[in-house]
Amino acid sequence: MINLNDIIYFVITDRFCDGNPSNDQGVNLENPRAYHGGDFDGLISKIPYFKKLGITALWITPVYLNIHDLGDSAGYHGYWTIDFEKIDPHLFTPVEGRDSGSKQYLKDLVDTFHDAGIKVILDMVVNHTGYHTDSYKSYPDKVFNEGHFNKGEGTVEGELAGLPDLDHDQVDVADYFIQNILSWIEETGIDGIRMDTVKHVEDKFWYLFKSQIKTKHPAITLIGEVLDWNAEYISGYQREHDFDSVFDFPLCGTLKGAFIRNRPMTDLARPRLNPYEPKGVLDNDKVYTNANRLITLLDNHDLDRRIMSEILDGVGHWDKDLAKDILKLSLTFLMTTRGIPQIYYGTEIAMTGYKDPDNRRDMPWSDFDDDHNPINEYEKEIFEHAIKTISIKKTNPAINFGYLITLYVDIFIYAYLREFQRNVVIVVINNGKEGMSSPLKIKIHENANIPTRIKNILSNGITVKSKFSNLADIKIQSGDFSVQLPRKTAGVYCTN
Repeated sequence: MINLNDIIYFVITDRFCDGNPSNDQGVNLENPRAYHGGDFDGLISKIPYFKKLGITALWITPVYLNIHDLGDSAGYHGYWTIDFEKIDPHLFTPVEGRDSGSKQYLKDLVDTFHDAGIKVILDMVVNHTGYHTDSYKSYPDKVFNEGHFNKGEGTVEGELAGLPDLDHDQVDVADYFIQNILSWIEETGIDGIRMDTVKHVEDKFWYLFKSQIKTKHPAITLIGEVLDWNAEYISGYQREHDFDSVFDFPLCGTLKGAFIRNRPMTDLARPRLNPYEPKGVLDNDKVYTNANRLITLLDNHDLDRRIMSEILDGVGHWDKDLAKDILKLSLTFLMTTRGIPQIYYGTEIAMTGYKDPDNRRDMPWSDFDDDHNPINEYEKEIFEHAIKTISIKKTNPAINFGYLITLYVDIFIYAYLREFQRNVVIVVINNGKEGMSSPLKIKIHENANIPTRIKNILSNGITVKSKFSNLADIKIQSGDFSVQLPRKTAGVYCTN
């Protein structure tokens, strides 16, 4: 099960690390749409890196047997499935006596990561097959939807990007994938499923999923990829279809609007002092079954740019220092707001990239030393900041389980409090392009939204320690505290 105190790291397996060149058939590093050689052995070899970074769960792209050659392209990403029962030979090292493509290869990977204390989330696809090429395993035409049409509310049946769309209104199609998913769970020991293109799958399938799979395996976390920016829409998959989580694209879009495009911080949250006040995105959390279980993110492989490219486009590619500050600020917010954070591989070293396949570049291991430290000082600063913010999240239950209370917000400043069982974390963000010219006084004891119990913890005279050495501690005096921050900076202050 993926828990609120987990930190997810997402890799495109083929682009992460080549651990065994003997399975590199069709690899062409010069072609961004071809296989590049990443495999299970490569993932295992980087367990020390995952441990150094501090992540607790690894999300890997689909492992199915995929189309190997489609013009100048290949199914390196795992989403062009030929056979839903087998693992692609690019991913594993054959074992004598074991069936080719056996799920045991994934079980070996999962067991190894479990031994290292890291969970595994498997990306799965039920919406479509791969393109129907001459080498493709044939399926009866009657199992597919024909054409392309919109059912309303963003739901599309029919071919998505030209991929044959499976019709889950047909009982045999839905039943096949229910049994298929059960086998992957029971034969490999995965901890969670990231389900691809959820809104394009017929609702009947999700009813069967929750009545069969969620009943038999309640500990398996189901994460839905509902690529939509509307909270009311994506929350329906939690409320109606028993998804444990969905990706929080509404928050993703809002935080980038604020930090990159300098939208007002009130887009994120409002003080909530009266019911008629306009709401920020975090003030709409009641539409979810549990907003704390949402997967928060800065970028992934489906968005049009990596976060660092979006930042550079926003501030100017010549101002890399400002871009660095914004990325560090974004990482701090990601690790201290509510939700389960997901990091896309390479974001921790400011990898850039634009639309697919450019946002799926190879992880640049030549930029690291033997101890998995970035060689470049610019990348190293961001990397060490990522490690620090991950550590803050892991060691403060308030961030994982606690309240999120807005203390203060204006165009440039957003301050919030997290608390759980006497662990208090206060976060103050200065989103301005200039440092704060004078200290800002933020009220604690007069805030009607803070319970008396928490106010008593933050009694007069108490010092709340800064988690960043370059920022001063804050002290509660007369029920308030004062803070002054540099540009594009978040201060994090903890009672322990």
